[in-house]
Amino acid sequence: MITGMKLSKKITAFILVFAVCFSMFSFYGVQEVEAATREELKKEMEEAQARLVEINKEIAKAKDEIAAAKQRAATYAERMELTKKQIDLMQRSIDIKREELRVKQQELDDKEREHDETYALFKRRLRAMYMNNNVTTLALILGSKTFSEFLVAAEMQSKISKHDTELVQKLQDEADAIELQRQEVAMELESLEGDMDTLEDKYNELASLYREANEDLSNAEAYKKATEEDYEKVLEELKKTQEEWNALMGTGMPTYVGGYFAWPVPGYSWISSPFGWRTLYGKPDFHTGIDIAGRNIYGKPIIASNTGQVVKVAYYTTGYGYHVMIDHGDNNWTVYAHMSSIAVKQGEWVAQGQVIGYVGSTGNSTGPHLHFEVRINGERKNPLDYVSYSG
Repeated sequence: MITGMKLSKKITAFILVFAVCFSMFSFYGVQEVEAATREELKKEMEEAQARLVEINKEIAKAKDEIAAAKQRAATYAERMELTKKQIDLMQRSIDIKREELRVKQQELDDKEREHDETYALFKRRLRAMYMNNNVTTLALILGSKTFSEFLVAAEMQSKISKHDTELVQKLQDEADAIELQRQEVAMELESLEGDMDTLEDKYNELASLYREANEDLSNAEAYKKATEEDYEKVLEELKKTQEEWNALMGTGMPTYVGGYFAWPVPGYSWISSPFGWRTLYGKPDFHTGIDIAGRNIYGKPIIASNTGQVVKVAYYTTGYGYHVMIDHGDNNWTVYAHMSSIAVKQGEWVAQGQVIGYVGSTGNSTGPHLHFEVRINGERKNPLDYVSYSG
């Protein structure tokens, strides 16, 4: 009996030791699995954020390409229109020159016909004079009462012959002058037609470049659309991973996945009012962020400095005016104030570089600018310790 009781106690002790060991093993095993899962999820979030940053760069690049293609297309279209007008003017000049050439050719034809008729008549008269030379001379002698009359008649006959010769020569000279004019007009016409060929070649070249620019525009727009779709997919994956992380960590708040904070107003680097104490409306005032301003900044896009969730969207008429607060997780927040309009909604997830609104001057503002804050563990920090302008 005693032996049985001892055996029972040993079995019970063994079971207890086994249970304790199994519990410890299970606890530490679960802890190790959870740690591995956390690391895996954090890595996935970091990779997703990095991917979103790269996609945003690709989208920005596509936008630049679209703008450039549109500009090229507009430039080529403008030059094509100008060249078309030049072609129309050139065509009118060619038509005028062709008409001038037709008129000159007609004048030349008329003058040559007149010359030929006069010359034929002149040759007939010469032939008659030659054939009747002796008779004519005898008639002049017999018909003249005095020698003086004979000389006058002979001189008259000579003048008639000379006049005929001069008339033929005059007609020939006029025909030569018209021919020279016709050649000049023909050369001018040939030059104009050459210029027309050059303009048409130029127009065809511009038309080809215009088509290429439109093809580039279509390709860039298609690439932008595909990239934006890719962006939405990655952003959705990031949201799901964040939800898994929150479920594992037992919180509904986002977790900061690291990375740098981006400058919130690309293209504008002037800080009109830095972080810290200043004089406002004649009184000391502690400025809780930085004011980013610049010429023509009104309406320019404001981007999310980092990935996170929009936790506040407000449309105040005083104070911060229209403003947005983004929770980047682990007590990291950014605030964007005095917007002219807001492009996101509360609860929405945004990625670094995503447009969240536009620069304005709402609320207590002395002019268009962005008031930008960085808050760590609820404390307002100097944003320049976390961001810097990169162009």
